[in-house]
Parts: sequence; structure tokens; C-alpha cells
Amino acid sequence: MSRVVRLALTLTIAALVATTAGTAAGAGENRLKVTEAAGARFPDRAYILDLPRGMRLTPSRIHLFENGRPVKNPSVVPAGGASARQLGVVLLIDASKSMRGRPITGALAAARAFLAHRTLSEQVSVVTFNNATSVVLPLTDDPAKIEEALSSLPPLALGTNIYDGVDRSVALLRDAKIASGSVILLSDGRDTGSTTTASAAAAAARAAHVRIFTIGLRSRSFSPTALRDLADAAGGGYSEATSSADLAGIYDELGAQLSGEYLLRYRSGEGGGREVRVSVTVDGVPGTVTTGYRTPSLPTKSTPPFHLPVLTTFWRSSVSYVFISLTIAILAGLTLMTLARAPAPTLRKRMSQFVSVVIAGEGKRPTMLTGRVVEGTERSLARTQWWSRFKEELELAEITMPPTHVVLWTFISTVLVTWLLAVISSSAIVALLGLSIPFIVRGHVKRKLGRRRDAFAEQLPDTLQVLASALRAGHSLVGALSVVVDDAPDPARAEFRRVVTDEQLGVPLEDALDTAAQRMANRDLEQVALVAALQRQTGGNSAEVLDRVTETIRDRAELRRLVKTLTAQGRMSRWIVSFLPVVLLVAITSINPHYIEPLYARSGGRVLLVIAAVMVIAGSLVIKRIVNIKV
Repeated sequence: MSRVVRLALTLTIAALVATTAGTAAGAGENRLKVTEAAGARFPDRAYILDLPRGMRLTPSRIHLFENGRPVKNPSVVPAGGASARQLGVVLLIDASKSMRGRPITGALAAARAFLAHRTLSEQVSVVTFNNATSVVLPLTDDPAKIEEALSSLPPLALGTNIYDGVDRSVALLRDAKIASGSVILLSDGRDTGSTTTASAAAAAARAAHVRIFTIGLRSRSFSPTALRDLADAAGGGYSEATSSADLAGIYDELGAQLSGEYLLRYRSGEGGGREVRVSVTVDGVPGTVTTGYRTPSLPTKSTPPFHLPVLTTFWRSSVSYVFISLTIAILAGLTLMTLARAPAPTLRKRMSQFVSVVIAGEGKRPTMLTGRVVEGTERSLARTQWWSRFKEELELAEITMPPTHVVLWTFISTVLVTWLLAVISSSAIVALLGLSIPFIVRGHVKRKLGRRRDAFAEQLPDTLQVLASALRAGHSLVGALSVVVDDAPDPARAEFRRVVTDEQLGVPLEDALDTAAQRMANRDLEQVALVAALQRQTGGNSAEVLDRVTETIRDRAELRRLVKTLTAQGRMSRWIVSFLPVVLLVAITSINPHYIEPLYARSGGRVLLVIAAVMVIAGSLVIKRIVNIKV
């Protein structure tokens, strides 16, 4: 009877060994397994393919379908060719008191056997657990650090907090953003005090796409059911060892399995909010593996109605085209009719070129539309204070175009340029640059007038020297002025010719000289008018007085040149500071209109533009007052 019992025990032990070997060899069965990987955001998808041991996979051998439609150009990367942060393994080892001796020594030796299959880019972490969880080695791909962590025995303590260790291991892989993460758990007992439940640990692993492979080492408190359920819930597998000597074979088998896996990546063509059925078939492996997922819903966001600015709406409407077309037609017609009628100058207008006379309005009734428009415009402008001064400035600047024509052409140019800029740039800021045309015309007239007056001021000392010499030669003051008219260059010749002509027509000489001084804005010439008045009233040596006046004028001219030189930098700074913001605004608007758009599309931006314009103009005027030194 004892022989029968011994035979039965022997058969039972053999069956258990066979069961253990079959479990350890489970990874090498002729089957295909597909597990979803982390690190891919829809529409990108990633899966881990677990193939039969020793099988090599190429993209041509894999057939991938989503809802029955083939997926083109999938990417297949073997574990050995994976890049950093694609593969990661956490070795989770039980460090309770029950592991004292051969179990913990065998566990570390088995872990080193597992690392024999590790690829260079695969990251490894070592975590132990008892009544607390300890990260012996964070995730790293440094072989020296890994070897060092597995060379020393961890401290053992009471307690077996399995699920806390699993939760910490999953967190390591999730925080490191590992695409294909695995946890290999070894324990010889059941959980005794974890704050994390089994279902919560499995749910965290599934959410992070981490597989958990559990290994049970038989002991008195051994509970294979909990380890098997955890592995099944987390997409891994369960292996069982009867002794610490069996651990090396199990770890070696797992290392070979993980190193032979492939990372499958592709881009899904499905829309949002759909259930997708994924089917994978590999040539040479029987059967089809099916898994599924739900595509995320596409984000929907209510967009407020878009309203174009009022100015943009006007420019894009048909009303603007009709208005602009009519304006251009009317202005073009007026221009042609104005050019077709060139009114003959009257006697007073011809005399005004040589004599300071007042041109009275003519009573001739215009017979043409252009004449009515031009003369009506002139009568309207004559009511303003600047019109007579503007006509005089045009004459002094030697601009032959009639003043009314200058005003009309300036208006036409302003309208056309503003419209063209608005059409070309589609920007109200750029279109406003067309309003600078009147200022450009005014600046041109001022520049020509300034050059003529500056030339007169430069010629005045030499002209007065000639006048004094003529007086010494016995000429009267009027006769001496006639000599100046014959010898002086323009513009001095023209202005003194006007003085002589006025005197011949009965205008007192000092009044004629005062008029010339006002026309040329020259205070030095006022002294000559004073000399003429004194000579007419009291007599005296006018030549000597003119010599002293000439000397004074030369000294003042020298001082003006010195002041102009010293203030040149300030004047240049004024122009740079004034025009640099405008140039930058136009340049940025032309290069990147959307960048500058908030300045004129929002109320706050418009306020800033107004403030900036006021500050630039105020600064320019302040600098002008500083550098404008009267001598």
C-alpha cells in the first residue's frame, strides 16, 4: 500500500512539474497577440504584436483592417530597432520577510537573466515592495546602473502590498511616456495591506496601456488566483514557479518574448465618435486577432458671427464702386474741361508779375462750366485767410500752375491715391496714407519757397555792397537800385526790380522795400527800408549807413550758419523720431497684416494708436521749438 501511495505522489509531482513547464512555455505557443500601446493620439494608432518565438515580421506580411477597410502603409518596428522611450520594463519584486534566503537571491539572478534579452534602447526600472514601495532604480537605459541595482539584496520587511507596488510601477511608465510598457511582478504571497485595490491597479494599467506579467512563487501564503486575475485584467500573462530555481527559466522566457515583439503604428482614417473594429492577420500565423476602440469625438466650438469692419464692408460693397466711379468721372471731366480752357491773363494779372498790386475780381461772366467751377472755387477759397498767402507763396516758389488748379489737382490726387491704397492693401491704416498728399504738396511749396528766400538772404550782403558803391558813385538811391537790378543775380534781381517798378508807379520807396521784406521774410531788408526812409526825410551819408548794415547782416548770417550746424543733429532726430513709427507700422502691416490687426480692429488698439499719434506729433513739435532758434 505504501508503494501505491509513493507512486501516486510521484505522478502528482510530475504532473505539477509538467504544468509549470507548460505555463512557462506559454509565451512560445503558436499564436498572435495584439495589445494597444501608449503614446499615440488619434488619428495615430499604436499596437504591440506578440508573435511566436523566433518569427520575423515584415510590413508585407501583415494585413491590417479597420471596420473591414484595409489600412495602407502601416509601420512595423521590432523591439531591437525601437527608439528611446518606446520600450520600458519595471521589475517589481516582492521584498517581504517570506522572501528571505534563496527566493530573493533567485529573484535577482532571474532578473539578470531577463536582462540578457534587453535591447539597448529599452529602459528598465527596479521596484521592491513589502509594507512600503521603494524605487530602487528609476527608468534608465544605462547597463551599469541596472547591473548595480540588481547586485545587492534589498532590505526585507513585513507586509506584502502588491497593488501599491503595481500602482507605483504603472505611474513610472506613464510619467515617462513609454509607448510599450510592461510590469513583471514576482511575489510569493497574497496582498496584505495595500491602499490600492486590485481593480484600481488593473484599471490604471489599462488606462496607461501597460501590461502586467505576474509570476507566483509557491509558499504557505501563496494565492495564484489574485495574481492570475491581475495579469488577465492588464493584458499580460501568469507564470508559476514551484521553487526559486524555476525563476530563471520563467524570466528568460519572458525576456525572449518581450524582445521578440513588434510595435505597429498607423494613421486611422475613421471619423470622430465611432466604434472601430481592428483586425490583424500575419502570414504564417493561423487565425485573425480582433480588437477595437472608440474614436474620440471631434471638438465642437461655437464660433461667434464674424462681422467685417464698417469701412471694409463699405469698400467691398457695390455702393463704393458706384460712388468712386462717379467721383472719378466728375473729376476727370472737370480736369479735361479746365485744361481745355486757358483763360487769358488780365492786365492786372500781367502787372502782378512785376508790380505789387491788388488784383480785383473781374466782372466777366464765365461762359463755360469749367470757368464757373474754377472761379467758384476761387471765390470760395478767397473767403479763407490762408488763400491770399497761399497764392503769394506759389508765386514766390515760381510754380506756374494757377492756385485753383493746384488745389483741384491735390484733391483729385488725394481721392485717387486713397482709393488705390484701400483696394491694393485692404487696410484702412494704409489707405489713410493717401490723406498725406495735401501735406506733401504743401511741403513741396514750402521747400521751394524756403530755397528762394535762403538764396535771397545769401545774396543780400553783396547786393547791398553794390548799392553802397553806386551811392558813392553819385547815384540816387533809386538809381543805385537800378544798378543793382542790372548786376544782381536772381532772386535778388527780381525782387529789387519789383521795388524799382513800384517806386516808378508812385509807391514810396520805403513801402516798396517793406513789401519786398515781407515777401522774402527777411528782417535785414527792413533795415534797408529804414535807411531809405531816413535818407528821404533827413538826408545824410546813406552809403556809410549801408556799409554798417551790410557788416551787421554778415555777422548775423555767420551766427545763423553756426546755429544751423549746432542744431543739425536735433533736426535730424526730429524727422527720424517722427517718421520711424509710421514706417514701421506700414512695413509690419504689409508683411504680416494679422500681427498688427488688433491695433485697429479693437477699441483698445485704436486708443493706443491715437495716443501714439498724439505723442509723436507732440514730440515732433517740441523738438522743432527747441531747435528753431531765431537769430
